[in-house]
Amino acid sequence: MKVFLMYKDQDFDLQRRLPSNAQALTQDLELNTLFNAMALGDTLVFAVAKSAVLSGLNNDLNTILYRQNILKDCLKNPTIVRDIYDIAVEAIEGERKNYWNFFMKHPAAILHRSVEVLQMFVTMLKKLKHIADEHADRFASEGFTAFSRCSNKNLVRNILRASTVI
Repeated sequence: MKVFLMYKDQDFDLQRRLPSNAQALTQDLELNTLFNAMALGDTLVFAVAKSAVLSGLNNDLNTILYRQNILKDCLKNPTIVRDIYDIAVEAIEGERKNYWNFFMKHPAAILHRSVEVLQMFVTMLKKLKHIADEHADRFASEGFTAFSRCSNKNLVRNILRASTVI
């Protein structure tokens, strides 16, 4: 599911190539201090902050305003945003824990692992949908209202599809 919270019309690419002067800029401005303060020890947030800041040097005014409105929503609803983030982290970690089982060569083991991961993702999608349904009216930015619409439309379809497979 693409949530488009960094750009209105495209997904954020964490692997996006940074500008050639990224290392010098980071060092000159002591940006790692900023990134560490933003991340509070979370390596994913550190990587996203670094990529967003350094690759966003040429963002247009509309992109900046779009993100600022989303940030206003985040500042008004920090607990809800943290809950959404925690679900994403829980899903990533859950899949990662099951990843090592993927190296088994037996078809039954591969199928078992796939079903476990699918069940875990269905649980995470249900949690995410519950949050989106319960708190949609507390967000005003274009990004979060689109996220809520996307959640309602796509999550129900994906949950139902995955549930029938399991």
